[in-house]
Amino acid sequence: MPRYQIVTLIDITRTGATKSNGTEFELKQQSNFNSLRQAIEMRSNVSWLRDPKKINGCLPNDLDGKAVHWIWEFEVEREDVFLINGDQTGLLLEDLNGVPIIPDLENSSDISPPVICTSGDKVNTWVYIL
Repeated sequence: MPRYQIVTLIDITRTGATKSNGTEFELKQQSNFNSLRQAIEMRSNVSWLRDPKKINGCLPNDLDGKAVHWIWEFEVEREDVFLINGDQTGLLLEDLNGVPIIPDLENSSDISPPVICTSGDKVNTWVYIL
């Protein structure tokens, strides 16, 4: 099963909160995680071993700077599900771009407009195939 990694400046903490057992803040965090996962699952079911991890420090991979960010790794059930024009992440980047999120949670970066942005000059989310 292909594995992917998402690095984002958006608080995607998976709290498991529901209206009957969580705070408003936890519900907002869970909502962001749900929005991300549902956008990915438009093309394929996902599975993961670990929930998104919050990191305060240097951004990973080829990214510059320091910020609070989240890293989440997941697998999909089919090969090449996000393949377009030779890019293994191309369709996923397109699908995620513009998905609304709830800003101003535990993130340290200004997320404006409040959407997942995978292209342009306000990128806040990156996708890698592992």
